[in-house]
Amino acid sequence: MPSPAAVDNLEAALERAVLRFDDGSATSAQIRYHFGFGETTGTGSRRGKRLRSRLVLEVAREEGGRVDDALDPACAVEILHEFSLIHDDIEDRDTLRRGRETVWSRFGIAQGINSGDALCAVAYLALLDGSTPRPAAQTVAMTLALQEAHLAMCAGQGRDIAFETEPRVTMEDYRAMIEGKTAALFGAACRVGALAAGATAERARDYARLGRAYGTAFQIEDDVLGIWGDSATTGKPCGADLANRKWTFPVVWALTNPPSDERAAIARAYEPGTELGCEAVAAAIAALDRLGARDAALSAAHAELAEADAVAAAREIDRSTRVRSFFKRAIRRIA
Repeated sequence: MPSPAAVDNLEAALERAVLRFDDGSATSAQIRYHFGFGETTGTGSRRGKRLRSRLVLEVAREEGGRVDDALDPACAVEILHEFSLIHDDIEDRDTLRRGRETVWSRFGIAQGINSGDALCAVAYLALLDGSTPRPAAQTVAMTLALQEAHLAMCAGQGRDIAFETEPRVTMEDYRAMIEGKTAALFGAACRVGALAAGATAERARDYARLGRAYGTAFQIEDDVLGIWGDSATTGKPCGADLANRKWTFPVVWALTNPPSDERAAIARAYEPGTELGCEAVAAAIAALDRLGARDAALSAAHAELAEADAVAAAREIDRSTRVRSFFKRAIRRIA
């Protein structure tokens, strides 16, 4: 796990990467608001965990690279993630993130779209502006990894949006969605970290497999938080995913069970056009509890961590277990 000083260095590098393109416009002000830059209170709680960027650094260190050489790629990965959050909040109509108003909720949908687009450009500029000398082929390989992940993220988000009007979603469909929406960027983070350390393209892709397994585990766990987590932990209203009729692992798993009163209650809640108030959300959570959906989701998340162990052993990567230890500490948010 990076030391507190290393995390502070990453945060400082991230702030520099974003603010060096600040032109004093309203768009730049909205980006600063999203990150909490320049604020004196509560900023730490709005940073997020920085898991993806820290993964870049962990893999780079595992492969014998210098942290300084991996900082720009780490910032690019984190900024790409943050851009996706601004747009995700619009698409999901979420008004709170990390305990305060989302960008679109505060400044309007059009401004949210625009500031998200601008932040996406900044993500690639963080890698491409040439402030850190590196071989051109290495920069191209890292940019390719991010562009491929970006495209997969859009496909996954598109599936997630389409699911909102679907009467049923299979576990296969659900996993295809999170493979793009979440796992792809975790995979890219590990791939970019390996490339930053000078690893071959093949070895970097092996690390991407490790990252995708962790990303899948992370999303399943996040689904649990979206139903059972409290607002202080998630920064969103309790049960928000159910109220928004999001197809999460616990819900998809519950509907694969044999017929029962609990399964029927979930099916009714997820009929297209159904609006769930507070009482209906509480009833759906109770039905999921009786079916054992929470435990099933956590078991599935831990199975993905076991898959990461299998990949590491088969491909002879992460030999010190540095990266997987980081995975496992981070996944204990609710376990």
